[in-house]
Amino acid sequence: MTGITEVSFSIVYAITMIVALAGNTLLIYIVWKKPGTRNLTSFMFVNMAVADLLVAVLQMPISIAIFYFHHIQIPCEFFYYSAFVSTTASIFCLAVMAFDRYFAVVHPFRSSIWFRKPKIITPVLWISSMVLMSIVPVSYKPVNGVCFLNDTVLSHLAFWSFILVIDYLLPLAIISSLYIIVAGKLWLHEMPADDEVPVHQRQQEIPKKKVIRMLIIVVVVFAVCWLPVHVYQMDKSVKRGALWPPSLIYFCYWLSQANSAINPWLYIGLNGKMKAAFTKMIRCCRGGNLRQQRSSVGTNTRSKATFTKRSLLDTKM
Repeated sequence: MTGITEVSFSIVYAITMIVALAGNTLLIYIVWKKPGTRNLTSFMFVNMAVADLLVAVLQMPISIAIFYFHHIQIPCEFFYYSAFVSTTASIFCLAVMAFDRYFAVVHPFRSSIWFRKPKIITPVLWISSMVLMSIVPVSYKPVNGVCFLNDTVLSHLAFWSFILVIDYLLPLAIISSLYIIVAGKLWLHEMPADDEVPVHQRQQEIPKKKVIRMLIIVVVVFAVCWLPVHVYQMDKSVKRGALWPPSLIYFCYWLSQANSAINPWLYIGLNGKMKAAFTKMIRCCRGGNLRQQRSSVGTNTRSKATFTKRSLLDTKM
């Protein structure tokens, strides 16, 4: 039964890895090739795509290998550090987008804030993630090919409590508070219908509502995907070895990493400009294939016609 479970999760992991690689690469390509899609939100999603690609390239293959080789010689410090940095960078991107939407809706005239400039916030975001997760390389050590937390640096409970607060509870609390304020500003603020200016403002707020709805969905998906693994790690730390079924543990880790495959497709599907750019790319590809097929058919037809004429001439001669 265990072998069937591991094979099943290996297949699911492989599919998730392919979807993550395709989606995040496509998202970066669209933002790079389509200037009309570039804004702070899209740049933050590009940063998330980079972090998610690290998950797909580094974490997912090793997760599959662990199913079959429990003693894998991997550099613990580098592996876990990159994993935690990419996760922290992703949640920080969500926080930056929440702050950006807050100031865009609640304080629309304060557009010169430094963190609303992608060239400034991007290095700040990654450097802060690296600094905050600098505890990770000194907390893990390899023992007989298996990575363990080093209790001499931090206890299991202290380490996972720190990760839970920095990578989950505190950012989600800030993001939720900001979106509640923004939602109250957009949805609960009633404007008189007989005034022309509020009607014009209402028309301008329609795309804002769509953006907020998209970002709320992304944050909710992130919260749902990462909650089970945090619960497992805290339960394991408190009880010093939680007796969870292996299949449930596999599912918790897979769900957390599957968030890297879900994010880009959510953004492409829910953002109007990104969806239009993606649809246009698909149409161009289909149009190019049709033109190529028509050109091939035309070439074959001309070749057959030429061959027939030559055959007739040879017969007459």
